[in-house]
Amino acid sequence: MRMFGLPDWPTWAVVTFGVLVSITSAVGLAQRSLDKAEDASSAAKPSGEKLAAFRSFQRQYLLVYSIVMMADWLQGTNMYTLYQSYGVNISSLFVTGFTSSAIFGTVVGLYVDKWGRKLGCVIYLIIEVVVNVLEHVNNFPLLMLGRVMGGVSTSLLFSAFESWMVSEHRKRGFPEEWLADTFGTASFINGISAIIAGILAQLIADSLGEIGPFQAAIALTVLALFFVIFWPENYGGSQTEKGEDAKDDRSALSVIMNDKRVALTGAVNALFEGSMYSFVFMWVPTMLGCLKGSSLPTGLVFSSFMTCMSLGGLLFSPSLLLGLASAEYIAVGVFLVAAAALSIPVFSSSLFPVLCSFIVFETCVGTFFPCLGLLRSKVIPDSQQGGVMNIFRVPLNILVVVGTKLTDVYPTHFVFSIIICWLLAGAGLQMLLVQAAGQAADGKKEK
Repeated sequence: MRMFGLPDWPTWAVVTFGVLVSITSAVGLAQRSLDKAEDASSAAKPSGEKLAAFRSFQRQYLLVYSIVMMADWLQGTNMYTLYQSYGVNISSLFVTGFTSSAIFGTVVGLYVDKWGRKLGCVIYLIIEVVVNVLEHVNNFPLLMLGRVMGGVSTSLLFSAFESWMVSEHRKRGFPEEWLADTFGTASFINGISAIIAGILAQLIADSLGEIGPFQAAIALTVLALFFVIFWPENYGGSQTEKGEDAKDDRSALSVIMNDKRVALTGAVNALFEGSMYSFVFMWVPTMLGCLKGSSLPTGLVFSSFMTCMSLGGLLFSPSLLLGLASAEYIAVGVFLVAAAALSIPVFSSSLFPVLCSFIVFETCVGTFFPCLGLLRSKVIPDSQQGGVMNIFRVPLNILVVVGTKLTDVYPTHFVFSIIICWLLAGAGLQMLLVQAAGQAADGKKEK
């Protein structure tokens, strides 16, 4: 479809992207109208004398978060096709990255809490620059080294930044209820960043080849490093300076073993993200199979999926889903809808139904991130945020390795069936978490 000098992208991909952007925009406007109509005094909605300071802090975090996630998404859009152009073993490289994250994740989390969350963010950004430089070389051992380092950086990405934000939020005395606003906004911005990244990746790849998006990621990572340098440091517990005693000196493993809610939250997180990352590896070859030889504009389709992620983040807002049910119950619904969506490619190989199922699944992903982020902030002690989160990246990455290797042996419809089982198991564990949360609330009332 070539109009007004635009790239020659398939009509179905352009129309899909346009429709999804329209729907997301409409939901965003509806959410804004509802926010204005609701009582501004609601505890979950930021207001009052601390609002200006909170918004300033929120912007400080979300600016870096958006840049970092855009850089990460830029790599994800073309990684499969880059390795395909190199003629290397793609699944081995993917498995290496997730195995590395599983092996080093626990240690990384412990030292993030001990040495500082800001330092963890800085180290992540430095590693990412090196990893993206290595992607330029068509040399399998160097690419493997990049995937090993990428596994370490992934552990930092999904622990250091969130841990820094939650700890800093509490250190500055902002109400706990306001964390939902930051998590929801972050999910929406993450989707927007990914949408932009997908379009940019497609345009850059059209001009510079498959390596182009990785070059753009290097520039964005360096930019994020400039902003992170000015962040204040924080550590595990209520420490404000390194060396002070934390209020909670238990090990991360001890916290998991002694608190049922923490264990369930981590297991639920691992099952959903394990399913999600397996999907990330599978969506490109699945859609290529549906197209039967026709070209797939991976960047544009990726942007469509990320529009769905933004939609999911919007739906989680206090004026929509969160206003109707608690995060615990929303998570149950997310698991069930996601499982139903991925049942489509089990029985169909036609483009339209498969595309629709992927759209629904990505919307669930957008709702899942702020939902589970809020649940983690409720149950994981501040002193052990990084350690606990990274311990559960071990089963998460094991699931992804299993899902990825299964694609080498079994057809995609069978692997999707396995992922559905993981999602249904996650729904069951989430129901146990709902019960545990209710018991904890009853215990507090009795006291």
